[in-house]
Amino acid sequence: MRIKIVLGTGLALIALAVFVALLHSPSTVAATNGVPLASPLAAIRANASACQRGETLPAGTSAIRMQVEATTGPQVAVGVIVGGRLVTQGTKGTAWYGSAVTVPVRPLAHTLTNATVCLRLSSLSGQVVMFGAPTKQAVAAIAEGHPLPGRLRIEYLQSARQSWWSLAGAVIEHMGLGRAASGTWIVFPIVAFGLAAIAVGSWTLVRELR
Repeated sequence: MRIKIVLGTGLALIALAVFVALLHSPSTVAATNGVPLASPLAAIRANASACQRGETLPAGTSAIRMQVEATTGPQVAVGVIVGGRLVTQGTKGTAWYGSAVTVPVRPLAHTLTNATVCLRLSSLSGQVVMFGAPTKQAVAAIAEGHPLPGRLRIEYLQSARQSWWSLAGAVIEHMGLGRAASGTWIVFPIVAFGLAAIAVGSWTLVRELR
């Protein structure tokens, strides 16, 4: 009986966590700085910082995504400076991976122009590569006081007006596209298989722990 209570409580908490998570809104790209992903600009193996001038951040920006690649990502701190004043900032912890890092920041009430976006990489456990496009030295990003061969690609994200729950219909429709047996109905057997797997796993766990 104790095993069943613990298992049931755990599954209920997981379901509640999923429900609460789906109440949040997804992040969407509000704007980019127009820099293509042409080539790597710098390979970093130790703590370092870089700044890029001439950026425009749209109102509502709540996260900044930079094209920084790492196998095991370091801690990333981002700050936005306008007229010598720090307007917003945020930090992303370690252990991320991939070809881009998204750092949440305090949402902007107004559009910012001619802003300087700075990032600080710390607690490195491997090589980190910054990506962007070659440009003139006068407008290039600056790393540790030295110009990089180009500008970093930066994307500015904001929260969508709709929650994940309200987007469920669109998600289901997209899941049914491009399949041999297309249609929104395909979602229901997927859900059924998932629930069946949870039920079988729970039954097996209870039986083995008796």
